[in-house]
Amino acid sequence: MNDALSGPLADTLIVAGLGLVALMATAVVLTRDPARQAIVLSGYGLTLGLLFLILQAPDVAMSQIGVGTVVVPLIVILALHATRHHRDNTGEDEGEDGKAGGGGPDGARR
Repeated sequence: MNDALSGPLADTLIVAGLGLVALMATAVVLTRDPARQAIVLSGYGLTLGLLFLILQAPDVAMSQIGVGTVVVPLIVILALHATRHHRDNTGEDEGEDGKAGGGGPDGARR
C-alpha cells in the first residue's frame, strides 16, 4: 500500500512538526505576562493545527485552528481586560481606610 504519508520525507515532516509543537508549548509555559501568553497560545494552536494536518486529520485541524487559535486566546484577552477594568473601578488594592495594604486599624489584613 502506497500511503501519502510514508517514507523518510514524511517521517522528517512529522518529527519537525512535533518539534515545533514542543517548542511552542515551551514558549507558552515560559511566557510570564498573561496578555503575551495569550498571543503565544494562539501561535501554539496554529502549530498544533498544522501538525494535525500533517497527520491527516483535517477535521481535527480545522477545529483546533478555530478554537485554539482564535476563540481561547480571545476569551483570555477579554477576561484580562474585564478583570483589570473591574479592579480599576473598585479600587480592590486599597483597604478600608483608603491606604494600600490596609485592612484594620493597625494596617494588617484580616
